[in-house]
Amino acid sequence: MSIKPIHPDELFNGYVGANVAYALQQIGLFSVLTPNSKLKPHEIAVRTGSDLPRLQALLKACQELGYISSHTDGSVSLSTMGEVLHGQLGYFTWSVGGYGDLLRNLGSLTRGKETWKPLRNEGMVALGADMNHHSFMEHILFEVLDHLSFHKIADFGCGNGGRLISFCQRYPHIKGVGIDISADAIKLAEDNVKQNNLEDRLEMICTNVLETIKTDRYKEVLAGVDLVSSFMMLHDLYNIPSVWPRLFDHLREAFPGVKHFLFADTVKMPSTEELSELPIFSVGYELLHSYMDVCLPTKAEYDAMFARAGLTIEICADFGTPYTYLYLLRV
Repeated sequence: MSIKPIHPDELFNGYVGANVAYALQQIGLFSVLTPNSKLKPHEIAVRTGSDLPRLQALLKACQELGYISSHTDGSVSLSTMGEVLHGQLGYFTWSVGGYGDLLRNLGSLTRGKETWKPLRNEGMVALGADMNHHSFMEHILFEVLDHLSFHKIADFGCGNGGRLISFCQRYPHIKGVGIDISADAIKLAEDNVKQNNLEDRLEMICTNVLETIKTDRYKEVLAGVDLVSSFMMLHDLYNIPSVWPRLFDHLREAFPGVKHFLFADTVKMPSTEELSELPIFSVGYELLHSYMDVCLPTKAEYDAMFARAGLTIEICADFGTPYTYLYLLRV
């Protein structure tokens, strides 16, 4: 079975729509225009701090794309599809906000005239991932963790800390450590921890994950960890030949009290010949990682690695985003 080609007019309108969606996130439209509510443009302008003529142009584009409904009294409301967009806004924060510059420079990157690292906004990548987490991953995660006994969690690639904060809010007895190489993400995480008054339960470390598993530098901070988690970054470790074959040996040594690993990652999607339609996210995810020289494993490769490491797969669940899986592994 082959996928129907995307017509250029749909491709162009999709590009415009993706940028419009990110603009809605930037101005905070969905915080003021909630489901079943109606507001007039000047009211939205005041509440979002927007320039009225430009806001009206943005709302007009939203209406033409089918995300906003207009009413005879001059007010607007979210359409049914607008509510769907709200739930998936993290994808556009991640792609347009986080990788927009990189995507706009694919040609230069292809010809070797650019380096990709300055083109990624790590703060927006972290924010988009956190938005998606809350929209359609968190409830799956809680279904797993509600039945698991743990007291201290170390989260590799913690992003803006939103995931750890939600853990502490749901499980008042636990503490946690967030680890991320991105200074932008850690700054967001520290701000979020303070806003939620969790300084006594959460600590954030800006460092390479390898520093925590191959040195004793953070031994005191990481003492007592019995659950190690990593969300959407296991593939990065997979691409380090000196680390991947013995990764779980290193983790056992760094966390002698660990009882479970909790990992989630997006894997390589099947050949398009096996698909009837193109899912959201997968093409962009694989394209961007190829340009960042990151090879994505298949699910079968992950399963085989866990087995070789002597880990027991207690749970493997679909995790909201296409070809993304949540693993609970018993040590």
